[in-house]
Amino acid sequence: MWRIVRKNKFEKQYWLLGSERQKRTDDAILDLAYSTNPATKGQYKSSIRVFSYELGRGDRILYDIQYEDSIIVLLRVCDHKSVYGKD
Repeated sequence: MWRIVRKNKFEKQYWLLGSERQKRTDDAILDLAYSTNPATKGQYKSSIRVFSYELGRGDRILYDIQYEDSIIVLLRVCDHKSVYGKD
């Protein structure tokens, strides 16, 4: 199992989500934590050097993987436009 670390930005954005979106996020975090290789769960975004996990309805989780310590760092969670910092 991977250890999950939530950055402050992720926490702030998480609490702004509605309960349905929080539930989808929680399910995705469990999916990542129990996967054998979390890199296969998301799409690598080379321009910003992080992984993107699609939650559906345009929502994304951006995360980084620290293989040496078995840690997944959750960076951001919000809609597609906001998560990449566009507009």
